[in-house]
Amino acid sequence: MRDIFAIALTLLFSVGAHAGILKGRVTDTSGASLPYATVYIQGTTIGVNANANGDYELSTGTGTFKVVCQYVGYKAATYSVTFSGAETNIHNFKLRDEATEMKEVIVSASGEDPAYAVIRKAIARRKFHLDQLQSFSTGIYFKGVMRSRKLPGKFMGKEINAAGMGVDSSGKGVLYLVEQDADYYSNGEKEKTIIHSVHESGNKSGLGFSQFPSVISFYKNNIDVIGDGSRGYISPVSENALSYYRYKMLGTFMDHGRMINKIQVVQKRLYEPCFNGVIYIADDEWAIHSLDLSLVKQSGMDMIDTLRVEQVYLPLKEDLWVIKSQVMYFAVNFMMFDITGQGVAVYNRQKINEEVNDSVLSGKFVSIYDKTANKVDTSHWQNRPVPLAEDEAKDFVVKDSIAQKRADPVYRDSIRRKGNKFRPLGTLIGETSFSGKEYKTTVSFNSLLMGLDGNNIINYNTVEGLNIAPKINIKRKLDTGKTLVVDLAPRYGFSNERFNSIGRVYYLTRDRKWLNRTWLFGIEGGRYVFQFNPDNPVIPMLNTYRSLFARENDLKIYERSELSVIARRNYGNGFSWKIRTSFQDRIPLENSDSLSFARGDRGGYTSNLPTVGGTAQPWQPHKAMIVTAGFSFKPGFTYTQYPDYKVANGSSWPRFNIEFQKGFAGVFNSATDFDKWNFSITDDVRLKLLGSISYNVSVGGFLNSTYVSLADMKHLNGMRGVGYAAPYLNSFQFAPYYLFSNVAPIYGEAHLEYHLNGLLSNKIPLLRQARYYLLVGGNAFYSDADHFYTEAFIGIDNIGWKLVRFLRVDFVQSWDSYLGRNSGIRLGINMRGVAVSRNNPLDSEW
Repeated sequence: MRDIFAIALTLLFSVGAHAGILKGRVTDTSGASLPYATVYIQGTTIGVNANANGDYELSTGTGTFKVVCQYVGYKAATYSVTFSGAETNIHNFKLRDEATEMKEVIVSASGEDPAYAVIRKAIARRKFHLDQLQSFSTGIYFKGVMRSRKLPGKFMGKEINAAGMGVDSSGKGVLYLVEQDADYYSNGEKEKTIIHSVHESGNKSGLGFSQFPSVISFYKNNIDVIGDGSRGYISPVSENALSYYRYKMLGTFMDHGRMINKIQVVQKRLYEPCFNGVIYIADDEWAIHSLDLSLVKQSGMDMIDTLRVEQVYLPLKEDLWVIKSQVMYFAVNFMMFDITGQGVAVYNRQKINEEVNDSVLSGKFVSIYDKTANKVDTSHWQNRPVPLAEDEAKDFVVKDSIAQKRADPVYRDSIRRKGNKFRPLGTLIGETSFSGKEYKTTVSFNSLLMGLDGNNIINYNTVEGLNIAPKINIKRKLDTGKTLVVDLAPRYGFSNERFNSIGRVYYLTRDRKWLNRTWLFGIEGGRYVFQFNPDNPVIPMLNTYRSLFARENDLKIYERSELSVIARRNYGNGFSWKIRTSFQDRIPLENSDSLSFARGDRGGYTSNLPTVGGTAQPWQPHKAMIVTAGFSFKPGFTYTQYPDYKVANGSSWPRFNIEFQKGFAGVFNSATDFDKWNFSITDDVRLKLLGSISYNVSVGGFLNSTYVSLADMKHLNGMRGVGYAAPYLNSFQFAPYYLFSNVAPIYGEAHLEYHLNGLLSNKIPLLRQARYYLLVGGNAFYSDADHFYTEAFIGIDNIGWKLVRFLRVDFVQSWDSYLGRNSGIRLGINMRGVAVSRNNPLDSEW
């Protein structure tokens, strides 16, 4: 629930305690509440916002103050109040609709609406207003709340505990509530948020949100409103706005001596990334006074149904306006979940173009929590800038009571036992897990028949026939950040009557003060069957289907006994390394079963030995001593410092990887004798409105190839059949599995995808309504003129429904050095949404 809320909200908070208190309610002339109206002291940026019911509470010092109440679409009202000490004054603001104040709009002789003249001037001044904030600091108070309007009784076969979520029997109530108090600093190049306090309902250790932009600036051409890295949305005052929007002057009115233009904004074409609503522009300065803009599905939104943004700006001085408040509303309706949310951010103590101390912005931390941020006393929140609504105040009490109950060891153990109940459907299609007392020990098993990762307990192949291959994972928490893991993978083939089993024990430790920093050390040993390509391109579940119903045995395997030592170190700063030393005894296997339900003349099964370069590859039993070492580096990491630990936030830089593998001849009778290396660069580049480009480019080869076993060759990660589930940026959609396997002294490999993310497809009726996106790309391998493979494709991505969108379909055309030309349709799974095991039978963290 918290993740859904994080999609739509964006900001934070702060205000101090003062002597006098002015409180009351903000309504229109009919008495209807005006939620989140802005109330501030005239001539300053000190102020608050009303809550969802229109209730406000403003703390002041002693003296006489003119207090202004402002709400988008209504005429501002002013009230004078005098405080001589710690006293409370009650005043209710009643605001009149601006329509009653509007002057007549005169359309020019050319027929152009006068709004266009105002918008052109605002666009001309856009960059001035954007660049005038060379430095900016502000206090921010943020309150976010997510409410349910309806919940299903069950979800994916599991009962939903509505009462435990603070929701009533009708499915209505507060799902998530948080308030935060922070300071924000920016010098145009760096930014930092210092979070002083967090109050999360039902979670005394809750940390809320660590990073929010200071304000959504509509002076930018492209606006990433929901922070999901999508194409973004076009501002109504962007330099190209006239190509995307229609404008209508709704009238003008005076606000504290300034003429304000009220302009309706409408997107010209459906499914363009555009807003709809009203924007208010101050005359002469051509600055944004306030706005009320919305995004809907017809704006190209994916994750949520509607998103509405309200902003109010104040003139700090002539020709310099600052944000005072921002309110965001969102709604999501998915699979009987009907959820709404609001996030209100109140800005105080704004400072524009004043020097920010270098020490504040030094280092690589973008967010820092005070040590006691989530431990402040409840009295800290008594003078909050946005009063709690009645259900919010109740939620804090109820959720805190529920949290105490959940902390009770007896209750926790009852929940654990309930979670350990056997569920036949869950066992069939997903992982099954059981937890021991206090969740210190967890045991899990892979899916029986239809797991999303394709590695099921029951499978079929021509070597073993029907086989049973459970994978058992046992985790034991030894201490905070320290875990002992045991992986077991027994396997029995009914046709070849062969039992194999492999296991691994490894110790994983995570730095308590730096959560991304980890150590892993383990030992692996036993006997098992492996694919010749260590990237495991053939998914067992798909091979079972193709064998039984198409008589095609894509899975080529050999038997291996081994003893390996593995170690891995992640420094938490973008740099990591890994090393594996392995002694192996490799034995070839032959087909032992030919069961198939395929109809017609489809031919027989092929040999279990792969064909390399058009000829059968000879392969004899042998021993191998192999050492593999790899290094990975992604520069540019930034960090968040929480009260007790820090976490890396990632980086926009590419990732650089280098791997070296050596086969040692003569060590324990090892026959392998080779030196293989590979260097790669991967990245995902966001192009805003133009979409995104993802690439994986590598170069490598064999420095020495005296004795290279089939299992140690350079293989292309290929695929056959209509279905496709390999990671797209690491594979070829039409390449045969082993035809291009080689020991070339040098080769190059490239994978490129351009995701248009709605560009062009929003012009095609069926695609734009379904929100399917176009993509193009290509994959290529080259070692010399006699060994190359290339393919190009055009496809449709984002196929699915509502939030579940992980399918894609491609038309692929390939060319290769063996004069092969293939074209066809490939249905696939977007691996960014579904994890498929690729590494080895134990699904290790290696």
